[in-house]
This record gives sequence, C-alpha cells and structure tokens, in this order.
Amino acid sequence: MAEHFVTLHCEPCASCRREAWQLVVDGRLRWEESEDCPAAQVLACDGDWGPPPPWIRERIVAREGTERLAVGGPDGIPLKAVREVYGLTLPELRHARAYGIEATPVEARFLRTRAAPPV
Repeated sequence: MAEHFVTLHCEPCASCRREAWQLVVDGRLRWEESEDCPAAQVLACDGDWGPPPPWIRERIVAREGTERLAVGGPDGIPLKAVREVYGLTLPELRHARAYGIEATPVEARFLRTRAAPPV
C-alpha cells in the first residue's frame, strides 16, 4: 500500500503563530518549532537534537541575535567541542579558528559549559 503525504499551507494571518527555540536537555543541544493557525485548523511541531536547520536558525537569530565566540587557544572554545556541535569540516574549523563563530545565546552557553574545566 502506497502512502501519500499532503502538506497544507495557509496564508499568514493574524491568528498564525510560529515559534522556534533552542534548549539544552540532558546535556544535549536541542531545537524545537511549532506552527499554529486556528483559523485554518493547522498545528505542526518539529524538533531534533543538535543545531537547528538553517531556516529555523534564521528565526532564532532574528529574535535573539548571536554572540561571537573565539575558537581554540587559551581563551576560546575547544576545537573538538565546536567540531562536534556544528559538524564542521576541517577547512570550516580552520576558518572558525581564524575568525570565531557566531553562536545563538543557547549555543554559546552550551559551548562555554562544555569548555569549562571540571570542578
């Protein structure tokens, strides 16, 4: 039996609510989003572990801004932590080492926590 998927779209109206956010759950970075339009009777939720996809991250950055973090060196976020969180290639990691990275506030707190020496 074949499955069929239908995506319903509504025109944005005063009733529409779209939210996206990040959080840390059990020591792991997570993102969530929800869309709700009571007028069109549409409700959708999504989420996953790690950094959000670009279109979700754009909404988070528009609302919360970013923080520039130094990468590597004595005062920067360890290269290993940055590579694990963002899945950077070696050339991307070299660029981050040279110029830093733009992290959302939640990503910045998460990376700083991972970089902190154990107490």
